[in-house]
This record gives sequence, structure tokens and C-alpha cells, in this order.
Amino acid sequence: MQNIEAGLFHFLITGIALVVPVVVFHYFRYGRVEPRRSFVLYATLLYGLVLLALVFMPFPSLSSVCDGRQTTQWVPFHFIAELPETFPLLSFAFNVALFLPLGVLLRKAYGLQLRWVLLAGFLASLVVEIIQVTGNLGIYPCPYRLFDVDDLMANTLGATLGGLIAPAAVIVPKVLPAKEVLAQLDAVGLPTQVLAYGLDVVLLGIVVSFVGVTEWAFLIVFALIRVVTPLLADGYTPAGRLLKFRVRQVDGTPATCLRLVVREVFGPLGLLALLALGFFTLMLVGRTVGSDTLTEVFGPVQQMQPMLVAVLIAGAAFTLFLLAPVARRDQRGWHDRIAGVRCVPDRANYANLVRTK
Repeated sequence: MQNIEAGLFHFLITGIALVVPVVVFHYFRYGRVEPRRSFVLYATLLYGLVLLALVFMPFPSLSSVCDGRQTTQWVPFHFIAELPETFPLLSFAFNVALFLPLGVLLRKAYGLQLRWVLLAGFLASLVVEIIQVTGNLGIYPCPYRLFDVDDLMANTLGATLGGLIAPAAVIVPKVLPAKEVLAQLDAVGLPTQVLAYGLDVVLLGIVVSFVGVTEWAFLIVFALIRVVTPLLADGYTPAGRLLKFRVRQVDGTPATCLRLVVREVFGPLGLLALLALGFFTLMLVGRTVGSDTLTEVFGPVQQMQPMLVAVLIAGAAFTLFLLAPVARRDQRGWHDRIAGVRCVPDRANYANLVRTK
């Protein structure tokens, strides 16, 4: 159990460390983060680290390994001869189960034929046994684990059985070919969309600072930049013109005023405005009942915990809302999908736009 916990701990640390590199690699390789590949990658990482922890840990001290113990066992089915004095069948079954996930991953996720799964299981087990018998490739002066041909047989059998039951492993997705994973050629990537939105917001701040910082000035200037300008400039916002993409309906026709308004209402600033409205509503309720703070409205901190949890959930949902396009081939956010529009690069041929569902 301690070995499994160690494997899970290292998976957690390694998984967090690899989040950004994996996202960057997938995005530059495929133009998006493909969910199936990401799931299989992390499942393989988790399995690999737990496997290594079970096979090699705990690490003994260097002075305790050269004690004359047996280091190799070359007789096939030797575990049968040990019955009934010991319980070698349990160890054999454990080694079979240890390599079952490998067979499932190779057969279901990567589509390898059963004979290649068998070979991969044998080679993987052989590598493990060689590392063990060489004292972790010379790190230890003597092996501290037994090179057992029965382990080699059990691991190979486990991988093969995993390949046989792989079709029933419904939670393991099939990794799609690269041509089915790539983002659409006429899609504007999420980083470009985020940059454009940020530049439009910076322009909004600059203009509002000159005309006066009021709620109405903010709303009017925002509407001019994000709704009126695209209507008059064939779908371009100021930043969209700079970055060479425009907002169109999914069939390539110009976006209507209503669609642009809906897009901004459900966009990042629109949702933040709704959250702010909810917060000010709570403040108003507090003042109405004669309270000056939210604590007096909802009671002590212990009674506010459900509210804090709700805020955290809302924040997580908002983050997922913003990041949703990274997994889509058309890179459309929820606000684009609700409004029935999409961002289209200038190089796109509008007559050949593909309607996405």
C-alpha cells in the first residue's frame, strides 16, 4: 500500500508539473488540446509511476543488499513446486494483474494487434527484470530483487489478458489519428482570441479614462467596441482587425446585431458583470435588513461555508467556460456557440466554411 501511495504522490507532482508542457505541446502540435490523447497520456503516466513504485520501492540501503541472497530463478513454473508450503499463486496473480492495464492501453487506446501487445508486455517485463538483476543498472552493488522467469511469464500473460479484455474497457478511449485531431484550418486559436479580447478591453479602459469612469460610459464604449464596430466593419473589432480575424455566423454570413449582443452578454465580461450584479444584490439585501456586512446577513463564518463553496464552484465553472474552446476543433467558446457565431481568419474561404455542431 505504501508503494501505491508513493506512486500516486509522484503522479500528482509529475502530473501538475506536466500540465503546462502537455497543453503547450498539444496546442502547437494539433492546434488544440485533444481530450482523448490527454486522458490516455495521464492514465499511462499514472500507471507507469505506480508500476515503478511497486516494482522497485522501497529502496534499501547500499550496505544491506549484498547478503548472499538468491538473485536469479530460471526454472519455469517454479512457483508450483513451492506449493503448499508458501503462497506463490498470490504473487503470480499479482504479477498478472500488474501488467493487465498495459495490455488494455496498448490494445484499446493505440489499436495494437494482440501479438504486438504480447510482445510489448514481454519486452517491458524483460526490461524490468534486467534492471532488477543489475542492481538498478549498477546503482546498487548487488540486486535487491529476484530475477524470476515466473514473473516474466506472469507479466506477459497479464499484458495478453489485458489485450483480450480491452474491448470491454469502455472508460479507455481510442486515440484518434492525427488528421482527425487537428484543429480546423479556418479556426482562430484560443490564444489569439484571448489576446484580441484583452486588447479590446485595454482600448476600452483607455477610452473610458478619457471620457470619465462611469457605469454608463463603460457600457456604451464597450458596446461601441464589441458590437457596433463589428456591425459596421464587416465583423472586425479593433483588435480583430489588428490580428486579422472577424466574427461571422457559422455559415460565413455577417453576424447580426442580436447575435453580437448575445455573444457579449455570455462572454467573459458579461458573465463577470452578472457575478458582480449578484454580489451587489447580496450587499443590497444586507443593507435592507439593517446589516452592513455579508457576515451579518448570513451569520458567522461557519454558516457562510455553503456560500463560499458555491463561490468556488462558480469560479471553477467560469474558468472551464473560458477554457472550453481549447478542446474543440473549431475553437468556439460557449458564448460563440450560444450566439451562433464563430471567429474566422482572413485567410478562410467563407464559401467553404464547415458548419460545426
